[in-house]
Amino acid sequence: MTKDELIARLGKYEWNDVEFKKAQRGVPESAYETVSAFANSGGGRLVFGIQEKDGEYDVAGVLDVDKVQNDFLSALRAENKVNHDIQVESELLEIDGKAILIFTISEAPRQNKPLYLNGDIRRSFIRRGGCDHRCTMTEIERFLRDAAEERWDGQVFDFPLQEAFDEDSLKWYRALFDERNPGHDKSLSHQDFLYQWGYLLRQEGRLLPTRAAILLFGSSTAVHQMLPRPILDVQWIPSELGAPLPEIRWLDRIVFEDNLLVTWRELVARYMQKAEKPFRIDPHTLLREDAPPEYRVFREAAINLLIHQDYATHGFKAVIKFYRDTIQFWNPGDVFGNADALLEPGEKEVRNPQIVAAFRRLGLCEQAGTGMRMMLERWQALGHPVPEYENDRGRKSFEIRLPLTRAIPEVEAQEAQVEAQEAQVDFAKWQLDLLDACSSGEKSAKELLSIAGYKSRTGNFKKGLQRLIDEQILELTIPDKPNSPLQKYRITEFGKKLVAGRELDMNKARNGVDG
Repeated sequence: MTKDELIARLGKYEWNDVEFKKAQRGVPESAYETVSAFANSGGGRLVFGIQEKDGEYDVAGVLDVDKVQNDFLSALRAENKVNHDIQVESELLEIDGKAILIFTISEAPRQNKPLYLNGDIRRSFIRRGGCDHRCTMTEIERFLRDAAEERWDGQVFDFPLQEAFDEDSLKWYRALFDERNPGHDKSLSHQDFLYQWGYLLRQEGRLLPTRAAILLFGSSTAVHQMLPRPILDVQWIPSELGAPLPEIRWLDRIVFEDNLLVTWRELVARYMQKAEKPFRIDPHTLLREDAPPEYRVFREAAINLLIHQDYATHGFKAVIKFYRDTIQFWNPGDVFGNADALLEPGEKEVRNPQIVAAFRRLGLCEQAGTGMRMMLERWQALGHPVPEYENDRGRKSFEIRLPLTRAIPEVEAQEAQVEAQEAQVDFAKWQLDLLDACSSGEKSAKELLSIAGYKSRTGNFKKGLQRLIDEQILELTIPDKPNSPLQKYRITEFGKKLVAGRELDMNKARNGVDG
């Protein structure tokens, strides 16, 4: 930290990576709590010689530099002060003739967390905002679980095999697996297949499923017995990210409580319904075929959410929120390994290796070490603002935000207008009347019948209305319940462009004038 950087921070406040202490003649005990908090979180700088006065920070200076520095570093090397050696770098600055000591505390390796004080694991601390918080027992257990060599998803779950698995999930997975892995023995039974790939383990003469096996292929009963929380919560919210909550909190919401394969397939189906432009997804691979350009990034972010969760944490669930201007992915589980290497190529430590391997065998996510870089680069290449991500060690969470707001380049807007103007308009007069009517607001089926001049839903009316929906010119207001008595129809963005670009031709069509 340079002198200018320190002065700039003094004019602000302490935060998750900086803590100020007066420490003029000695080291306060609270400094060691900060060391524990920094080591258990993302690291930070502990600055001695700064005092708080009337809510502002002022340079007081360390009066006995040698004593304070030696006492602090010696205590950290003492046998009983901290449970593991930690990396500390120190530097000395002078401001207005006053000495400032700066200690940079590195984040501890996963295997050494939690770093605690005086031989008491209950004296483990974590950094949140500008404060050091004593860890709860749940947080301590999470640290110990992440530090263990045996991963949670590889542990057995004692559940009867005959009730453990969902047949459809296994069939779907194996069909795609066989396509992606030619030469593999397709005649294996489901049990032999799972045993071969390590999803069944033999203990005391019994075959038992791993936790990963239940999460991937488990029956609803097995999943609910093992995981007392949903897998994923997806919401469509009618406001911008950060805006006050609207009166209607969400336009649509779905909570997934079945296994990961069911969750993924249903999530893709819902994404298909909500997409702005039509596209196809291969029913076997769920990979895009003529998908919207954003699909690949969405797929990677969503699958990362599913495969990297801390499923042993039962107090939180993963959430995807579709705001008007942002797609937010929130994961109850921070980066498992070194967060600084997140964008670097190569294999990374993962929390759930069995689950990750299962998805990668199907080609449903990018190659190891490339996914995050692909998302950032591709999202910007599509013209969107820079994606943001936050690895919060204090709250043990990871969040990705994909901003949707973008200004369409003028040339792109002109091309869209030309495309709309050149579109072939071969609709009947009553269909054009429906477009006009829906341009002014949502309409019920009864209202559309009246506008079209029909007394009942004849076959001609049904086919004509369905064509407008199939061509993404009109859409249902309640797509999940097409027969709902509250169902209405509205014009799409494409339909608006079509109407605007073809207004003259539509008038000609209505008046029976040849083009």
